[in-house]
Amino acid sequence: MGVKQRIKTIVPHRVWRVLQGCKANMTLASYYAGQRKRFLRFCAGQWNVGQSEQLRGTMVYYIHRIEKGLSHRRFRAGFGRSAFGELRSVMDEWRERDYPVDDVTYIAARQVVRAYVRKHRALEKPIPEFVGVWFADEVASVDIESVEQAEKADVAGNAGVKTVRAADKRDNASLDYAALFAGRSSVREYAETPVDMGTVRKAVSMSMKTPSVCNRQAYRVLLISNPKFIEQALALQGGWRGYDAPPVLALISVDVRSFVSVEERNEPYIDGGLFAMAFLTALECESLAACPLNTMMREKQEHEIRKLLGVPDYETLIAFVAIGNFPESIESPVSFRYDASVITRELN
Repeated sequence: MGVKQRIKTIVPHRVWRVLQGCKANMTLASYYAGQRKRFLRFCAGQWNVGQSEQLRGTMVYYIHRIEKGLSHRRFRAGFGRSAFGELRSVMDEWRERDYPVDDVTYIAARQVVRAYVRKHRALEKPIPEFVGVWFADEVASVDIESVEQAEKADVAGNAGVKTVRAADKRDNASLDYAALFAGRSSVREYAETPVDMGTVRKAVSMSMKTPSVCNRQAYRVLLISNPKFIEQALALQGGWRGYDAPPVLALISVDVRSFVSVEERNEPYIDGGLFAMAFLTALECESLAACPLNTMMREKQEHEIRKLLGVPDYETLIAFVAIGNFPESIESPVSFRYDASVITRELN
């Protein structure tokens, strides 16, 4: 019998549990200290030096913010001064550090500016002065292109908006996985028709094949159809401003009580993330429009959401998913994707 087992036979069970809790607390603190150090050292926070990947991540963030504004059904001409200011700064730093201007992210940044200019030109709205001054080359390139070139750019561009049509989604259930997955887009505005909750529940059932650590299946789904709760929850979440409330809002969480050791501390996010993607794909298969929303909130916001929706403290919040029927036609961010070779490494 080992030393640990001998001690366990001598020490009262209640004391042993307390000792194990103290050990787990110290171990977990050490793990989190390492994670905190790594994140603070390498993330794209303003305190870090502008490595290429940090600048790429920042550019993509502001590209997407601008794309969302461009896709809005109630388009607000002249929007985006703050986002364009930040995008300009990071593009300037990219060039100052002599990073390649033929990089796909840098090209996308230029393209989203052009998409912004084209939209204003098409609506006969004036180009804001800040865009004209900060991005004179992009404005000039749009002004000299022909109608044919503009239409081609709208199709071939890797930033801006694209059109999503309900008619193209009706036969989703007959598509193979590759086509279904490739055709999915996040949609934030929906048809004014009620959502069949039976179809949403079917999507949840389809998602139960999601793999989880040792088959724990700790993911949980809260389906909300009460407009009052939806509006209040999204107001606290903070990422839905300017849009009408969706007909249905799902909250994905993971029950921490299913995990047995501190080494599984990150597993709720892994299993929950896998389930969220399976759920989004299942909704797409059922021809329902959806958009995932993060739950990265400050402590007060999270507390208020838990209180509002009755989410227990032992569940880790993973994501909201807004759900509705596809409108006849709606614009959505292009949300360009890197080629797989960019993110793949091989060790032979």
